[in-house]
Amino acid sequence: MPGRTEEPMELRWLESFVTVAEELHFARAADRLHLARSALSAQIRALESHLGVRLIDRGRRTRPALTSAGQLFLDEARLTLAQVARAEAVGRRAGRGELGHAQIAYVASAAFSGVLTDVLTRCAAPGTELTVQVRELETPAQLEALACGDIDVGFLRWRPEYPPEVMATCLLTEEVVLALPAGAPLAAYEAVPAADLRDECFVAPHFDEEYGCRDQILEVAERGGFTPLCAPPVRDFIAALTLVGGGLAVSLVPDSLRRVHIPGVAYRPLADVPLTTRLVGAYRRGERSPAVRGVIHRLREAAAATATAG
Repeated sequence: MPGRTEEPMELRWLESFVTVAEELHFARAADRLHLARSALSAQIRALESHLGVRLIDRGRRTRPALTSAGQLFLDEARLTLAQVARAEAVGRRAGRGELGHAQIAYVASAAFSGVLTDVLTRCAAPGTELTVQVRELETPAQLEALACGDIDVGFLRWRPEYPPEVMATCLLTEEVVLALPAGAPLAAYEAVPAADLRDECFVAPHFDEEYGCRDQILEVAERGGFTPLCAPPVRDFIAALTLVGGGLAVSLVPDSLRRVHIPGVAYRPLADVPLTTRLVGAYRRGERSPAVRGVIHRLREAAAATATAG
């Protein structure tokens, strides 16, 4: 029996042993492995020396045969090689961003844009096993959470500037439309002139959450020649639309919110004030997590698809 050695066992020894066990012929096994027969024999001897047991009987006039120890060892060797192959595949897929976990946050209005669901669909595509958790979060809190690592990707409304460690990709530019009570006289208009809004009360999400809403109201008021009357700010566009449906106010909202069917709310374009709003995807500069980079890649794909469609 060969003496056991302390030399570390190598995977190539296992591969050589399994191949010889399958062929029961050293020359054919060497061909399969693209090795010289002498190199293959040396690897088998090294494995046997490491284990301290003979695995293959090498008859001079008969074909090689597995010993009883070799037969027992063969199953374990195959399992080991299969597990190594699985581990290698997992590592490669993780490196390509096809496996792993990411935290996504979004402002409420992003849920109606179609871009968020597009990115999530891409993350769930066949061959991809990204675990993505999503939660609603207002814009300032998203930027804070990105900086400290509590979330990995944010869907938020455009800001004029971002923290230095945060990058943003424009996902969608859309028209701003007027949400107004469905029973109001202005709902009869195909497009509403700014001057006809002088007696209306405007409601908008909090200025710090949806940057630009207040400026847009001021722009409409300037065009219409009046000083705007504004209700106290609300948490998000859904809250604003609820007040609109109750007949208490009008609101300037992204066009994608037409998909929100709140009773008593009608949507009309502005006749003489072209306004737009942008939805962006935000993430950390120099992101190292392959899974998060995978989500960012799919986010950019969605942005490119939206731009092409537009």
